[in-house]
Amino acid sequence: MKKELDEALCHDFPLLYADRNESMKQSLMCFGFEVGDGWYGIIHELSEKLEAMIAAQPADKQHLFRALQVKEKFGTLRFYMTASTDEMNSAISHAEQLSAVTCADCGLPAQQEPRSGWWSTLCDRCAEDRDKR
Repeated sequence: MKKELDEALCHDFPLLYADRNESMKQSLMCFGFEVGDGWYGIIHELSEKLEAMIAAQPADKQHLFRALQVKEKFGTLRFYMTASTDEMNSAISHAEQLSAVTCADCGLPAQQEPRSGWWSTLCDRCAEDRDKR
């Protein structure tokens, strides 16, 4: 994900991404958001929900709920937390499902397919662009 999108998420959701710049020993968020820019909208919407859920926790428990890793695996979003509630897990699951039909590069509707030995979720135009590289 582009640096400016990464920074925007961390700025807008300081509870959720409080560990963004911690060491690898503490959080895999040190690697940033390991997804294409096309999923920014999905992650932003999910982050809004999770931030509100964290803020609703007792003040002495909020530090327990942090994004641990945000990445793509098998062509879909994977969003891992240090701790979560059932409501958080439901929101995460929904976002991961949306990523399976959203182009990881541009955000347009897409299909999850194997490409060059890897699963990807790309629209036809972005798939062609990647094939040309």
